[in-house]
Amino acid sequence: MRVTVVSALGEAVAAAALSDLGCAVRERLAVSAPNEMVDGVDAVFVEAGGDGELGAFVVRRVRAVAAKIPLLLGIERSQLSRVDPAWGHDDFVVVPYDPHELVARLRAAEWRASEFSQPERVKVGALVLDVAAHEARVGPTVLALANKEFELLLFLARGRGRVLRRAEILAAVWSVRGESHGRSLDVHIRRLREKLGAAAHIETVRAVGYRLDPT
Repeated sequence: MRVTVVSALGEAVAAAALSDLGCAVRERLAVSAPNEMVDGVDAVFVEAGGDGELGAFVVRRVRAVAAKIPLLLGIERSQLSRVDPAWGHDDFVVVPYDPHELVARLRAAEWRASEFSQPERVKVGALVLDVAAHEARVGPTVLALANKEFELLLFLARGRGRVLRRAEILAAVWSVRGESHGRSLDVHIRRLREKLGAAAHIETVRAVGYRLDPT
C-alpha cells in the first residue's frame, strides 16, 4: 500500500512504522499542495496529534481535490471532542496508536473506497478476483490461472493478512485432511508466485502455512 503521511508533529512518527510494515511511504507538510498529497498513493494519513485545527485544515484541503481517496486522521485523546465528521476523514486513530491497527484501518478504508467492494469480488492491493467470472486480474491484465490455482488464490485472498495453516488450505481447496496433497499445494504456491509477480506476496510461514499480502 502506498501512503502519504502529513504530520503536524514535526517528525512523521507514522512514516517509519508504516514502512516497517511494508507500506511505501512518502512524507508531506501540511502546507504542501493537496495534489502532491494524493497523486500516486492509495491513502493519506494526517498525523495531527494535539492540533485538531491543523488536522481539520489538512483534511479539508485533501478532500477539495480528492473526494474519495481513503483518508485517516491521527489525533490525541484530548482533541477527540473537537473532531467533526464533516471534516471529511474516513476514520481516525488515537495517538499513540498501534501501527498494526493503523495499517488495518488504512486497508479497510481503501477497501471501502474501492469499486470492487461487492461480495463477488475480492481485492488485495492491485489484485482483483472476480468470483463469478472465475477470473483474476492485475490492473487490465488477466492472469492465466488453472482452476485449482484460482481456488487457492481466492482462499488466500479472502484470508489476506492472516496466516492460513496448511491443513485448512488443503481442506478448503483440495477437500482432504492431512498432507496427502501437500506436494501439490507447494507446487501451486510456486506457480502462483510466478504469475502474481509484484502484484501480491505469498509469504511462507515455516511449519505453519502461508499468508497473502499486497506488496
